[in-house]
Amino acid sequence: FQYFERRFSRRMRLFGASLFVLKAIIWLPIAVYVPALSFNQVSGVDIHTITPIVIIICTFYTCVGGLKGVVYTDVVQSVIMYGSLIAIMIKGTIDLGGFGVVWQRNLDGGRINAPEWSLDPTVRMSVLSVFLGGTFFKLQSTSINQTIIQRFMSLPSIKHVKQTLFIFTIGITLLYAGCVYVGLVCYATYYDCDPMSTGLAGRRDQLVPLLVMRVLGVIPGLPGLFVSAVFSAALSSLSTLLNSLAAVILEDFVKPRLGKAMTERHVAMTMRLVVVIFGTSSIFMVYVVEKLGMVLQLSATLQSSLYGPMLGIFAVGMLMPWVTEKSVFLGSILSFSTMAWIAVNAQIANVSGSFRHTKLPVSVEQCEYEFDMNRYLNSTAEYEPHSGSSVYHMSFLLYTLSGALLAIIFSNLATLIFGRQDVAAVDEELLAPIVQRYLRRNKYYDSIELKKEPKSLVVEASD
Repeated sequence: FQYFERRFSRRMRLFGASLFVLKAIIWLPIAVYVPALSFNQVSGVDIHTITPIVIIICTFYTCVGGLKGVVYTDVVQSVIMYGSLIAIMIKGTIDLGGFGVVWQRNLDGGRINAPEWSLDPTVRMSVLSVFLGGTFFKLQSTSINQTIIQRFMSLPSIKHVKQTLFIFTIGITLLYAGCVYVGLVCYATYYDCDPMSTGLAGRRDQLVPLLVMRVLGVIPGLPGLFVSAVFSAALSSLSTLLNSLAAVILEDFVKPRLGKAMTERHVAMTMRLVVVIFGTSSIFMVYVVEKLGMVLQLSATLQSSLYGPMLGIFAVGMLMPWVTEKSVFLGSILSFSTMAWIAVNAQIANVSGSFRHTKLPVSVEQCEYEFDMNRYLNSTAEYEPHSGSSVYHMSFLLYTLSGALLAIIFSNLATLIFGRQDVAAVDEELLAPIVQRYLRRNKYYDSIELKKEPKSLVVEASD
């Protein structure tokens, strides 16, 4: 957020930092809730018993180890996470009789679907939302995300940053592909007896833990491997965000006020205090998160609605040197307010059931255990979509793109009120290379002609 201050003003830096803090406050309990939900399905231990333990452990090693401790634990956690995913994929496929059975059952059940060829923004997984919206969603998470930038800054050079991004792209693609395949295995396993309809799983987020108990439960220790993998993924995200949150509050809020009065001891104490306060607050926020629907969609919705406007601010700063600080501040406020209104109304519609995306049908024909048939009959109503045309019915994948576009549009419209920035007054280094080249070619920046040396001195120097 130092960029915001150099390009615009101190006010914009505080605005960007505040958006990040707000995102962290909302997202931290989501990161804690995921492993608690899985552990609850596997062990039966209450969610609100697990969450304080997770937060205390994570807060402790984040306070003690700092960024280095976070990175080392992330490495171990990633190995556990990938190992568990591979184990579920292989054992689940073997139990079902091979890949052909998995594929055929999903094909017959209508689960092998490409994104819909539709420009309707309310279609949850259309070509528009997946490819266009998804691109901008990943752009914000890897280019303007404080937790990612902090790691980039810890590397020795830009070359290492590019190498890391390349490896990250391969790793995240394999991880997503593995998660998709586990979803196929999950459906193929329960294709004729849906656990959600019978009450065996309380939430859709508990389907995979249920699958793990069925597939890996026969081998001692493997369900524990899965639980440790889920905890690894959550703790990794939690510790990284806590560490970045501490850095942002220190650099953007505390240091500018105290400045040189802060010693190294004060810095360490401040960062640890931030980690403890926000870690503790997330324990109570879990009670709110568990009422708000599917975790994946909730996480993406909240993150996009906050980071969309921020992506727009960066785009204006780097690509539009004529936009003034007042214009971008007004534009970002309007964009954030609009996206917050959309996100809140979307969650209300999701929780109340006034709007639902189309769900594919399920079956309970071959269930071998007793269950409440009324529950199944009531659950089939969920598969009847409640469509609508309100703006908050749009796909959550389009939130980042919408927020960024609104910030750009509002900022440019605000120049009609506050006027245009003198392009020559903007520091050239703060603009994108393509904009720099354009401005130089069109001589927006004054060139200074170097004084020529006398011819005799040039000859002597050459000798």
